[in-house]
Amino acid sequence: MLTMNNRVKDAKKFPLCAEQLERYTSVKQINRLFKLIMPLKFKTLYNLAPPSLKGTFKDLLGFLNGESNIIDYNDERVFPLWEEDEIPLFNGKVKPFIVPFLLKNKKAPAVLVVPGGSYLDVSMKEEGFDTARKLNEMGFHAIVLSYRVSPSRYPCMQLDIIRAIQLMRKNAESWGIIENQIIALGYSAGGHLVMSVCGLHDELRELSGDLKDYDGRPNALVSGYGMMDLKCNTLGITCDMIFLGEDFTEEKSKALNIHSLIDKSYPPVFMFSMIDDPLVPPKTNCMAVEPILKENKIPCEMHIYPGNRHGFNLGIGEEAEEWPEKMLEFLKKTKVI
Repeated sequence: MLTMNNRVKDAKKFPLCAEQLERYTSVKQINRLFKLIMPLKFKTLYNLAPPSLKGTFKDLLGFLNGESNIIDYNDERVFPLWEEDEIPLFNGKVKPFIVPFLLKNKKAPAVLVVPGGSYLDVSMKEEGFDTARKLNEMGFHAIVLSYRVSPSRYPCMQLDIIRAIQLMRKNAESWGIIENQIIALGYSAGGHLVMSVCGLHDELRELSGDLKDYDGRPNALVSGYGMMDLKCNTLGITCDMIFLGEDFTEEKSKALNIHSLIDKSYPPVFMFSMIDDPLVPPKTNCMAVEPILKENKIPCEMHIYPGNRHGFNLGIGEEAEEWPEKMLEFLKKTKVI
């Protein structure tokens, strides 16, 4: 797992990121904060946190404790997206892959699960594997995507998700997937990734390699507390700077916001969030995107739940716990499945 020092160093390579990070706090102050946090047991920190920050502290502790890195590329469950010498725009570092959670002897719809992580990490545990197991219980095949993040930049992430869907279609018969019933479900930054794939698919498809004849667009999109606006902040650095790196410009940032990408080609969209999410406020994200979807006559449904958590995943024990069933109802109502 990347240390916070490495994350900050990566951000500081880019002048705009460095300038904004310095306005937020110093590297010394960030490290001091984490030195205070790391020795504390989760329940102690959670109980000490003010009510408005309990959810955020929970997510931060999970992140710092390495809950995202529960699998690596050499694990026997890993299915590579490309052979190493064929990965487009590969920087020689992290290789993208998928982990299939397939139902036994059953033809069924499939969900590509795309965890979040601010384009700095991929939260594979709760937002990946735990979600996949829940989807299996609901009768879906599930495929978890580990996509490239910083220091990889756009369009690496979009190529990874396109390739993953192409592989699902290529292997549909042997994996038991109903080929025209593939749903992409993304959390947080993963929500941006799944929502961007339809708008960017045609211009990027040619870069996806030997499977470019397979459609890399999903049949439906699900966004959980999804980052539609790349101006969301992570440690004072807006995600567009992380996402674009040295290629950052305000024009590119605006063009890659979901608000700018939606057109009439989008499939049905289901979105959910908490009203007081401190990191990805629904007001400037899913709630701002809903009218654009309706304007383009895209079937859509949005659920905003009480609470102040970002990264609540399945929402166990909260009102948001209902979202998987609401998603299922939506997919049936829109005849996706």
